[in-house]
Amino acid sequence: MKFPITGTFIDDVTYDIPSQNWSDEQWAKDLDYMKGVGIDTLILIRGGFYNRTNYVSKIFPTYRTEESDDFAGMILKKAAERNMKVFVGMYISNLTWNDGDAETEIKQNKLFVKEIVEKYGDIPSFYGWYIPHEVGNNILNITDIFSALSDMCKEKTPDKKVMISPFFYELSPKESAAEWDDIFNKSGKNIDICSFQDGSFGVDLMKEYYENIRPICKKHGIEFWQNAEAIERDLPKTGVYYPISFELLKRKIELLSPYAEKTIMFEFSHFLSPQSTYPAARNLYARYVDYYGKK
Repeated sequence: MKFPITGTFIDDVTYDIPSQNWSDEQWAKDLDYMKGVGIDTLILIRGGFYNRTNYVSKIFPTYRTEESDDFAGMILKKAAERNMKVFVGMYISNLTWNDGDAETEIKQNKLFVKEIVEKYGDIPSFYGWYIPHEVGNNILNITDIFSALSDMCKEKTPDKKVMISPFFYELSPKESAAEWDDIFNKSGKNIDICSFQDGSFGVDLMKEYYENIRPICKKHGIEFWQNAEAIERDLPKTGVYYPISFELLKRKIELLSPYAEKTIMFEFSHFLSPQSTYPAARNLYARYVDYYGKK
């Protein structure tokens, strides 16, 4: 039995998908479902966002005021019990970090990293960091942010991996490769993993982007992962994303995973879980298990 997706983002501090409102027991059950289909890696997509955090913070504004609300700690501990690895998503002020305000973003993340290491540094599942500032090209002072945030992670926790997950936007495949070559030249020294989102364009065109970007990552000593997006982008825009069709998810895996050292997804709990608030996700899980469970 070989399931192709072995990692998933966990999006608890959401802005465009609904909260599942699960209990700790339901989250534990979801981790068991993940483990059952070969997922060994979790990525908490962001630790702080606007006035929200996924843990009880003494530094950042948050709705979480009791230790029973410590989502990040709960996931790290339950992942450790299941021998799963966790990337902790860092702080991001908003989707454009105030039009590229790198100085504030760096200052806030220094406080964030210090607090996270003090709270969770000894939990064995804590495997790495995820920089949640997602771009498609060199904008919003991203090289300053990538460089500073990855440097501070390595200084504080030299044994932990640093991961990013950008997307492709407007530029052609060859132009994108040249753009990311330049970005990595300026900021890639302490970035270990780059997992490019695969939903920017149609899957056949995405193959050309992956063909061009993979050698750029290799050139800079960065692991290249696939981020298989299980969200439907082609429906009329409603402000909410829905689960992808199984046929399209399978096509992405068939065409793009051969280029990647690992395939992760966005994101199991909403779009592939049998517990999801979306009935279509429960059906997608059944199709996924039925197909890949028999291969």
